[in-house]
Amino acid sequence: QGLRLEMTAAHYDGFILQATYRIHQRIPVVHLFGRLQDGRTFLVREHRQRPYFYVAAQDAHAVTDATVSRSARFTFTGEPVVKVEVLIPADAPVVRDALHAQGITTYEADVRFATRYLIDLGIRGGVRILGAPQPGRGTDLVFDNPRLHPAGAAIAPRVLSFDIETNGRADELLAIAVYAAADGARPGLDNVVVVDPEKRNMPGKATGVSSEREALVWFADMVRRFDPDVLTGWNVIDFDLSVLNRIAQRVGYDLHLGRERGAVRIRQAEGYFGSGSASIPGRVVLDGIDLLRGAFVKMDDYSLDSVAGAVLGEGKTLGGEGEDKVAAILDTYANDLPRFTRYARTDARLALQIVERLDLVKLAFARSALTGMQPDRVAASIASFDFLYLHALQPMKLVAPSVQQTGRHTVAQAGGAVFEPRVGIHKNVWVCDFKSLYPSIIRTFNIDPLGYVRGQQAKDAIRTHDGTAFARGPSILPRMLDDLFPQRAQARQQGDEVASQAIKILMNSFYGVLGTPACRFYNPAIANAITGEGRYLLNWTRDWFQSRGFNVLYGDTDSVFVASGITDPDRAQRTAQALVGEFNLALDAHIGDTIGVASGLELEFEKLYTQLFLAAVRGGSQGARKRYAGQRLGSDAVEFVGMEVVRRDWTEL
Repeated sequence: QGLRLEMTAAHYDGFILQATYRIHQRIPVVHLFGRLQDGRTFLVREHRQRPYFYVAAQDAHAVTDATVSRSARFTFTGEPVVKVEVLIPADAPVVRDALHAQGITTYEADVRFATRYLIDLGIRGGVRILGAPQPGRGTDLVFDNPRLHPAGAAIAPRVLSFDIETNGRADELLAIAVYAAADGARPGLDNVVVVDPEKRNMPGKATGVSSEREALVWFADMVRRFDPDVLTGWNVIDFDLSVLNRIAQRVGYDLHLGRERGAVRIRQAEGYFGSGSASIPGRVVLDGIDLLRGAFVKMDDYSLDSVAGAVLGEGKTLGGEGEDKVAAILDTYANDLPRFTRYARTDARLALQIVERLDLVKLAFARSALTGMQPDRVAASIASFDFLYLHALQPMKLVAPSVQQTGRHTVAQAGGAVFEPRVGIHKNVWVCDFKSLYPSIIRTFNIDPLGYVRGQQAKDAIRTHDGTAFARGPSILPRMLDDLFPQRAQARQQGDEVASQAIKILMNSFYGVLGTPACRFYNPAIANAITGEGRYLLNWTRDWFQSRGFNVLYGDTDSVFVASGITDPDRAQRTAQALVGEFNLALDAHIGDTIGVASGLELEFEKLYTQLFLAAVRGGSQGARKRYAGQRLGSDAVEFVGMEVVRRDWTEL
């Protein structure tokens, strides 16, 4: 009866942009911000969720300052656990650390509070809301304690790009430019506000104000009226937002850019390659540079000018580097307002057009729908893996260990096999590679953190060629891949490159997280079993081709370069396609005979190089690994891999 009532109740489908929480009268309240498919914005407030984690039932006596209750769950080794519940999220680390200090193991005690709520419900991006909404202030609708279900809802997020101009020390604001593309619902934006105490006449699309504070008010009003789901720009977190925050504090202005009141919170970058993150209530901040790197788009130079030239064929309107560039900006600000404002507006426009041309925002949302991470956290591969795996453990009544902060030692892990190249120029070379090698190995050998534990006691375990054992039967990680492989094939068949790329990134991350000490499922034995099997397969592939009379010129991780020995390129191409079919049949039989499982491995013929140059190491005669150049059949262009084609410090000559 309850199910029938729920199905007839009003429901709203939308996409979650941000999951966070607030403390109200010592009660943690989950806040889920998003946009419905009909275009309206929403806020879900859930007051009933409580922070919790688990400990072994035999350790329940050691828990203090928390509520302990029975649980029907077990550890991977079958040990019963109890549930430990605290009042607010900040209490959980205190209780957890006190237990760790006594040498007591905890389970799932480090999962973020709002993320825990979504994991429990299995909601990944798309959500169906059942409940009666009230009108909101910063959002169109507010739902208090509704019923939530996973849904395949998708939205076209509203994106606003902005860029600021400052003096050379970045402590004085000169201008803020905003840009947004027009859509069917509303016109776009292409405007700039200029701080100009002299009150000069402004060119078109520019507004002059007397103070930095007025410029901040103008910007906050623009954001509020356009109401974007996503704020973007170039180095927008570590520079633009950080500078605006500092200036707002200096001039005494509360800078609120969200869908409810709340400061712009910035977490500074950690490490040389790290990047900062920004939290704005109800909105997502996606930095253009981070989007590029997170999508594995490689650039020689990630500056806006360089990327815009490569992607759009258009550069910034002011040249120069370093002090020269700053001097040019200050000069145009003082003496050429039309050029200055055009420069500022162009920077905001280029940042948005780059991410749109490369579908980077769309990719972030597609990855969010796959992993459950909010769009600004999809590059967090460990957290993504956690979300999927922890949810999959729930119907099995199992719990996973907390991440170990201490006591873990990094164990050396071997990489993929690389064969020494045969130096020289070669004619009509086949390049064959394994389709998604590491994910296919995981599927074939039933490689799984839970399966590893169970496989150690199983007599009929599946053993990789290095002897690592995994239990037969139902598993989690291979089952995930069984779902993802056909999804990717369907996306490619439909021409949806964004969905295909999102799935590829997720599948390829599975091996990496298992070999990372920061992952709760870290196990070097599993990581080495995967790479070890990859090395075995590449060597077996080389031996198979050589047994058929073909020379393998080079091999790297998942691919082999084979000299066809055939002078006619078209005939060489046809031969390769037939030969790869024979190879896969032979490999299927070999895996079945030696391991006793059905092979999920597939070698593909990727391309034919009519000419291939394999280089020698500098100052030696040995072949240089991962460095070659080749000309593909049907193309006049030369592909360069691992070789410098043009250096930025070369003269034009």
